[in-house]
Amino acid sequence: MSLQNVRWHAALCLTCGQFHDAHGTHLYDYYQTVDEDLTCQICLQPLVNPLDTKCGHTFCQRCLKNYLKIQKQCPIDRQPLTIKDCVPSSILVRRLLDKLLVVCPNVDYCEEVLTRSELEAHLLHRCRGAVKRCIKASLGCPFQGPRSALQSHLWECPFRDQQAGKNPVIDGEVSTIEIQRASPELGISIVGGCDTPLICTVIQEIIKDGVVDNDGRLLPGDQILEVNGEDLTQATHYLAKKALYQYYPVCRLTVYRERAEENRPIEKEEILKITLNKVPGRPLGIKIVGKRNGPGVYILNLVPGSLAAFDGRLKQDDRVFEINGRDVTYGTQEQAAEIIQSDPTCVQFVISRRSRPQTPDLIRSTSCEASNYSLYSDPSISNTLFSNSALEKTINVQKDTCETLGISVAGGVASHRGDTPIYITNINPKGCLGRTGKLKRGDIILHVNGTSLLGQSHNEAVKQLKINADTNLLTLQIVDGAETSDGPGNFTPTWLYWLKVPKMCYILRSITLLRSPSGSLGFSIVGGSDHAHGPMPVFVKSVVPDTPASKDGRLKCGDIVLSVNEHSLQHITHAKAADLLKHLDGVVNMTVVSWPGTLV
Repeated sequence: MSLQNVRWHAALCLTCGQFHDAHGTHLYDYYQTVDEDLTCQICLQPLVNPLDTKCGHTFCQRCLKNYLKIQKQCPIDRQPLTIKDCVPSSILVRRLLDKLLVVCPNVDYCEEVLTRSELEAHLLHRCRGAVKRCIKASLGCPFQGPRSALQSHLWECPFRDQQAGKNPVIDGEVSTIEIQRASPELGISIVGGCDTPLICTVIQEIIKDGVVDNDGRLLPGDQILEVNGEDLTQATHYLAKKALYQYYPVCRLTVYRERAEENRPIEKEEILKITLNKVPGRPLGIKIVGKRNGPGVYILNLVPGSLAAFDGRLKQDDRVFEINGRDVTYGTQEQAAEIIQSDPTCVQFVISRRSRPQTPDLIRSTSCEASNYSLYSDPSISNTLFSNSALEKTINVQKDTCETLGISVAGGVASHRGDTPIYITNINPKGCLGRTGKLKRGDIILHVNGTSLLGQSHNEAVKQLKINADTNLLTLQIVDGAETSDGPGNFTPTWLYWLKVPKMCYILRSITLLRSPSGSLGFSIVGGSDHAHGPMPVFVKSVVPDTPASKDGRLKCGDIVLSVNEHSLQHITHAKAADLLKHLDGVVNMTVVSWPGTLV
């Protein structure tokens, strides 16, 4: 049968993203070879929603139901069989199947590889090849097509100039919105880009009373995927800045906003099946407990000298999913105890064991939010961007006491863009400093006549410059700026400019967060000493709305995290940094360096 005929009789499945009969088994493109023990003997594909027969065989639920409609017997040993004789397979089997890696079926638009259990949400909310309707559909536009084609359609949409209600930005989904724009400035600052550890372009700050602020739909932490049809997922920081600054009366943005997770997800876990044989007169020695902050039962401890302690395979804080084949995922400790006591010969556990941190006082698995939208990493990322090897120089100037310096400066602690060193924004070429030709816009002033300007407010720094301008000899200690500009306007640094300043210019901030009852701090990190493109600092990639980090308001996307609860995050791997953050409870004290993003 041709592919066209197959599609005529089949429908596109929203769960697996492929065409199959409405009552057929889901189809997946597997990334790796799957163990034969996890294969259905009817469809010869990895099991989907597996059922166990009373005779000990396992098949896909839909395969077996369809088969039993024709023959009331087991497909393998031909024993009499009905669907009532079958039960769902164990949690162990189902979890192994959920973790199988599959390739997104929309291969022409998406190269994502993810676990099978994540595919449905990916297709629904994030895949660039997923079929979407036009944002003007409420006005009558009939367009339906891949998400990546939506932008080009919008330029030709017959309803493009007609106004409809504002589309909201939905948590956990890719959303396309239109913003009326009267000037080139959107009124946001951005960080990231494919040439940085953040990889994606993220809104760091929304400027009060700007275009985006007045629109009211975007938030700090939103990832910008497209602007006016231009793909930003593979754009460098400067290209993203240029694309966002390009003026159109209507700015069309495709963005992704992470959703706050309700529970502490287990990032790494091991599923184990453990059987203990009972011995008359000797206690099993297992204490089971429920936890107040979530469902399920756990191993509290093992009684010394007991069978379980002697066996050694069960561990404290193991979560129990099954006991003697009965599901206790959402059970109580009383139910678990009853099942354990019901069999006089043995007890069989299926348990989940979370990865333990190496630091001994970190005892429970928690998680920061992680990005759910797959973006591309550019192999051209250079760790020289973060080498902090800016050039220092000393400049001596002879001047008249009545002569001004002829420069303007910006920055300082608690300036309107945050805590930064003092930097030169403009130079009068006829002034005493301009005549030397040794300074340029963007240079950072460290000292003036031996007085440090680091850590001073803008007003304090300007006062010191004016005081020292009354002398005949002026000595400036300068850090060579990573960027400069020409023309009459003042120089404005980008986020990349600040990443290149030496560590002596860092202005440290202390931020204290209280982990929420669900355990989510509300931000994700990237970078680390083991980064694919060389050692990097640990950066905040995203801040998720309605979480402790977001409500506190001080932690920003693009911040460098230096330490957490006195544990240094410098020169450690990403995994170790993530472990420290994931396993801290209660009050979390962070030391960060927060550089302002690039204004667009």
